[in-house]
Amino acid sequence: MLLKSISGIGLGPQFEEYSLHTTRLFATMLSYSNKEMIVDSSKLPGRAIALSQMPGIDMRIIHLVRDGRGVAWSLLKGYERDAKSGLQKEIKPKSVFRTALRWSIVNMAVEYLSRTLGPERIMRVRYEDFTSNPAATLQQIGSFLELDLSQIGSSLQRGEPMGPGHQVAGNRLRMTSSIALKKDESWQTRMPVSQQLSFQRLGGWMLRRYGYL
Repeated sequence: MLLKSISGIGLGPQFEEYSLHTTRLFATMLSYSNKEMIVDSSKLPGRAIALSQMPGIDMRIIHLVRDGRGVAWSLLKGYERDAKSGLQKEIKPKSVFRTALRWSIVNMAVEYLSRTLGPERIMRVRYEDFTSNPAATLQQIGSFLELDLSQIGSSLQRGEPMGPGHQVAGNRLRMTSSIALKKDESWQTRMPVSQQLSFQRLGGWMLRRYGYL
C-alpha cells in the first residue's frame, strides 16, 4: 500500500479525464512542433505508470539512476527562494534517512513498472556511466529509441557545452546560457562515513542491485 500511494500506481476515478487531457496536450504539442516524439521529463514513476495505461501512447522509459549516497549528499544542501536564478521556492535540506527511504521506494516503483511493461520498453542508465562516457551511453539510448544521437554524444564527449532546452519550470540550470556535462562524485570524499552508512542501512540492497556496492 505504501508503494502504491507514493508512486501513484493506484489510479483514481478521475483518471479517465486526466488521460483525455493528457493525450490532447500531447497531440497539440506534436502538431505545433512538427516533431515525432515528445520527451516527458517527469521524475515520478506514478506519471509513467499513468501514461502506460493511456491508449495511443507508444511510451519508452529511460530510468536514470544515481548512487543514492550521492543523491543524499546533494539533498543535504538547502537553497533560499530566488526567482531570478530559477528557484521558485525555498529548498529545505533533506535528511539522509528521508532520502534513502524515498530513493528506495521510487526505484522500487520503477522496478514494478519494468516488470509490467517488459524490458523492450524500459532502459536503465546509470548517472555515473553517462557522465564517464556520454558517447557510448547515448549510442545505447539512440538504439533503444531508434534515433541517431551520435552527434550529441560526440559533442558531450569532447566537453562542449549545450544550450538548455526550454522548460516552464525545473532545475535552476535551465536559467544559464550553457550547460557542460560534469561528473560530480564529491560525496565520496566529503560525505561523512556515518551518513553513508546510515543510507546503506536502509537502501543498501538497492545500491547492490544497481552495482554500487
